[in-house]
Amino acid sequence: MRLAPLSLSLLILTASFFCHADNTRYRNAVQKALDGEPALCLGETRWPVIVAHGRDGWVTARMAALADAGLIHPRRFPAEIRWQLTDYGRREFRQHHDFCYGRMRVKTIQSISIKENGDVAVVFTYDIARLPLWARNCAVRVANNDVDNLIMGIDKVRWRADFSARSLQLINEPEQLDLLY
Repeated sequence: MRLAPLSLSLLILTASFFCHADNTRYRNAVQKALDGEPALCLGETRWPVIVAHGRDGWVTARMAALADAGLIHPRRFPAEIRWQLTDYGRREFRQHHDFCYGRMRVKTIQSISIKENGDVAVVFTYDIARLPLWARNCAVRVANNDVDNLIMGIDKVRWRADFSARSLQLINEPEQLDLLY
């Protein structure tokens, strides 16, 4: 009679070990895929930005948001505004030749499941490594909705990565499953 509880305990312990091993294996594979993606950046790679008065209100709004975060400042001329990097902006810009706000990192593996075709679907949540203070600025987030969506989704929004059943090869880029708006 004592052997049955011991056998059951051993079975549970073994299953737990293999689940943890799979979790770690797929967590590392998903992170490798995320590391292969470019850094999360605004795409502002040329300075100064020059905007003629009365033209391109969207660019002016984006520049005003970066100014609110202390990254740039305007120099006004009769026909145009030149948005130039501040000292703080130059330091942030030099790191990546853009204003980059981090990289996605796997936070938790929520599920690992086998799809009908035998491939493996891994659902995970994320965080953003080294998120700079300027990226949290409200004006920057309003002017760059992709930044805002990614920051709001930290530890909430689920993503899925699909892997080949025969290998740990990623089938396609990880995709977002949840929307917050």
